[in-house]
Amino acid sequence: TTCKFLKQEPSLSSMKPNALLSRTVRTQPDTVHSLMPASGGASAQGWLADYRTAAGERRELALADGSRLQLDGASAIDLAYDADCRRLQLVRGQALLQMVDETRPFVVRTEHGCVRGQAARFNLREDADGTRLAVLEGRLEVRPRDSTQPPLQLQAGQQVRFDARLAGPVQALQESPDAWTRGVLHLRDGRLDEFAAALQRYRPGFVTCAAEVAGLRLSGTFQLDNATPVLDSLPRILPVRVVHRTRYWAAILPA
Repeated sequence: TTCKFLKQEPSLSSMKPNALLSRTVRTQPDTVHSLMPASGGASAQGWLADYRTAAGERRELALADGSRLQLDGASAIDLAYDADCRRLQLVRGQALLQMVDETRPFVVRTEHGCVRGQAARFNLREDADGTRLAVLEGRLEVRPRDSTQPPLQLQAGQQVRFDARLAGPVQALQESPDAWTRGVLHLRDGRLDEFAAALQRYRPGFVTCAAEVAGLRLSGTFQLDNATPVLDSLPRILPVRVVHRTRYWAAILPA
């Protein structure tokens, strides 16, 4: 077909990102109207993306084909449709996509690889060490960027992490991966550094996590729209301390 996986696709920058029909913007209490990176350093791609959110902001986009996209805080996408294919690139952050069924395939790219389908509902989150995909409805194909193997097949109720070389193992969904769209994070035995990265999408600035405590585990249900109070509550449940070095930089350190 004319809509191949990653290496054969045309650059999104060469196509017009005119697939958006309408959007609604929902701003949360911690919002600042400037973009801060969800992880790592500042991203020029994030600033230049077709659609993006600030920390603490969630946006819902209605696409030209009837598909719907929800974009998490501190996230960004590029979007382009043509006669043969629907293309979206998750530049950073997290998104929930509800694809409508039509003849054109839908191809979603991240830094680590490519996801392809036609009618599916799924959550995609890009982290520094890989991309997390959770399929809520339908079926999808996944191919890591540098893989020469056939695409991995996923169906509703399954999740997988993939990096540029490998995907897997496929697991059953353990929690509600779309809970963030309601301002909630469900965590079961999650790493502290991953929890800090999630909070960073909901407060201005940076949240750093010391290597000595990064692997600590925690479980619970957390309100993302109150990210700073949640962050400050960590010393009550883990052997850590939270230091606010500036208004925009919080550090999680050993107690």
